[in-house]
Amino acid sequence: MAYKIVCVLSLVSVTTGAEVRSHHPLREKFDGFRQKYGRTYAEGSKEYEHRFALFSQAAAVAERFNSRPGRLWTAGTGPLADRSEQELQSIRGWFGSARQSRRGNLRVASLAQLGSADIPKEFMNWTSLSSLEMVRDQGGCGSCWAVTASTVLDSHAEIYKSKQRSFSAQELVSCVPNPKKCGGSGACSGATVELAFQYVMEHPMQTAREIPYEAVDGHCEGASLLQGGNHGDTDLDVAAVGFHAAAADAPGLKFMTGWERLPENGYSALLRAIGERGPVAVSVDATAWSSYMYGIFDSCEKDAVINHAVTLVGYGVEKGQMYWTIQNSWGPNWGEDGKIRLLRRDDDESYCGIDHQPEEGTGCEGGPKQVKVCGMCGILYDNVVPHFRNPEPSQA
Repeated sequence: MAYKIVCVLSLVSVTTGAEVRSHHPLREKFDGFRQKYGRTYAEGSKEYEHRFALFSQAAAVAERFNSRPGRLWTAGTGPLADRSEQELQSIRGWFGSARQSRRGNLRVASLAQLGSADIPKEFMNWTSLSSLEMVRDQGGCGSCWAVTASTVLDSHAEIYKSKQRSFSAQELVSCVPNPKKCGGSGACSGATVELAFQYVMEHPMQTAREIPYEAVDGHCEGASLLQGGNHGDTDLDVAAVGFHAAAADAPGLKFMTGWERLPENGYSALLRAIGERGPVAVSVDATAWSSYMYGIFDSCEKDAVINHAVTLVGYGVEKGQMYWTIQNSWGPNWGEDGKIRLLRRDDDESYCGIDHQPEEGTGCEGGPKQVKVCGMCGILYDNVVPHFRNPEPSQA
């Protein structure tokens, strides 16, 4: 109808088409959007018209959703409103890792074995950590796996080490090999948090200041996981559920004793991990997240397609609705200051469906054709947490 109104106005008005466009309410909103988010395409250009069409579609979808009674969250035209579906797929970037069920090396008591009786179920929040103050923006690179791994490692370094340090997301993008194409073909085309954590254990990592994030594939200055040899798990075992211990001579041992992939679709283990360890890397279906503004998101179908890696930073309750708090990697202007709250239930393990597309978006080569995923947006399927050494005692 908007286009018909413009046509009618152009027939009865003596003003120019450009003036009509500039006074169209949605055009005015779009121009405000361009200014707010620093878009550089010029008014009247093909790019402008293409982006305006995408923006108009996003605005219409948000308006229809917001008219629903009893909704828990609000949609809108945030920083991704002028992006195409192909671009959004690239931004989601991570293509998970559906895989054969394997077990890791359980040399220590895993979080799965400890239960959740002593973990508070109402509230937990790690967002006060200084390492989480800056919400990162992965840009157009499909590097959410690396940005998430770096974010989680930075936060655990702050929790467990006497001196805070960072881990370069760009080094992970440029250097982590992915011969089995788990989560994509590597670098900006996707990989997994598991591969990133394994790399960190086996290599002397640079900081974010030493190798700043550039949102490009980049060139690896050091030896890769394959070139440098493997101190621990083989490539085939990195995806295994359980604890993956650092070798005695692993360079990363000064920080990490290992890392753990939690049981697939386990609610209690995830609750305990976020409560006892710190922020957790989780995988989700973020297909419908682009229009999220605020509230508790509850719009994922049970049959979720896992396609994005994010950082779980806490959980809480609002007006009787439980939720998970997630820090995304789409910058601070998206969502609730860069975060989203997902609906959480005590029976999340029974809110399950099937990811029918692991071979297209969430699979390693030779992986299963479908996998079971549970929780809102499949949040319980693939969760990974590092194990850092406890703080050294201060010297008198």
